[in-house]
Amino acid sequence: MKEIQIPNIFKLATKELSQDAFFAWLLQWADQKYGGINPDLNHTAQDFVRKLIVQTDTYAVTTVEVGRQWHNIDVWAEINGEYFISIEDKTNTGRHSNQLARYKELVESEFGGKPHKLIFVYLKTGNESLSSLDLIKRQEGYTIIDRRAVLEILDTRSVDNDIFNDFRSYLTQLQKLTDSCSNLEAVKTDESAAQGFFLSLQELIPEHTDWNYVSNPSGGFWGFWYHWVECQDFKLYIQIENRIGVDIQIKIKIESKEPSIQLLNQICAELCGLASKYGLEVNRPKKLRTGRTSTLAIVENALPLTLNNEIDTEQLLKNLQNLQQLLDEYSSTKFLL
Repeated sequence: MKEIQIPNIFKLATKELSQDAFFAWLLQWADQKYGGINPDLNHTAQDFVRKLIVQTDTYAVTTVEVGRQWHNIDVWAEINGEYFISIEDKTNTGRHSNQLARYKELVESEFGGKPHKLIFVYLKTGNESLSSLDLIKRQEGYTIIDRRAVLEILDTRSVDNDIFNDFRSYLTQLQKLTDSCSNLEAVKTDESAAQGFFLSLQELIPEHTDWNYVSNPSGGFWGFWYHWVECQDFKLYIQIENRIGVDIQIKIKIESKEPSIQLLNQICAELCGLASKYGLEVNRPKKLRTGRTSTLAIVENALPLTLNNEIDTEQLLKNLQNLQQLLDEYSSTKFLL
């Protein structure tokens, strides 16, 4: 029998403002004056505060002041008159318009000369490229709190509160969808699973990678890019392109100022000629198109499956390594000419 899905307000209220409200509400519950009303919720909220300010369980949370949209900062909280937390809360969007640096500068200016310890948090419940999060941590000086970290706290104890449990259930479902990234059908049809697939590749591939959504007139796709190689006056790189509900392909791309169709045909033929050496079936796309970036070839056999229609991750990584070696050899050959 199919499991009945209980209505969940957060499946309807999916905007970041709704999530802002939840986290502001949760932070309010951390104040010690609410301990006698709902002890489990109060203790969990205090665990969340300690996570944000990087404190141990022995740190006593007594007073908590919370607000929203102060100078466009999503959520702020003052803890024990000692800490000031600035939270940039994100669901599926990312940073933009230099906002993180602006918020940090504003808070530092406001609290100059005050005794508060300033904490800057990038709270992300959606999925985001690991390379993007690393930049936010290293360059912007923000602490990253992701969905797993939030769920670890929300799952610590049983809490008797419908708002709390609806949000926990909502995040749990998002995590389950993301973790279904080994199933090809899920990766091809569900954005969370597609993002989970790219996240798993980022953890397994030992070089810089990145992924994001690409909007274009043909409908857009989720793209994963890595392994750029120099070839005289152009670069080649690997792209995994997932058009949700349509197909997923592994491609060899070219980045060049003004490539001619003749040049694209030549490079494509040369790559196809080398591919068999690495056990790869590389074919020309149906139509070559010029542009700043263009698809040179499609690797037909790079995405292997098990008998259960699961992605064979071990073999996929071997195929990608072979594809990297193909591009490396082609690049070195061009520089020797």
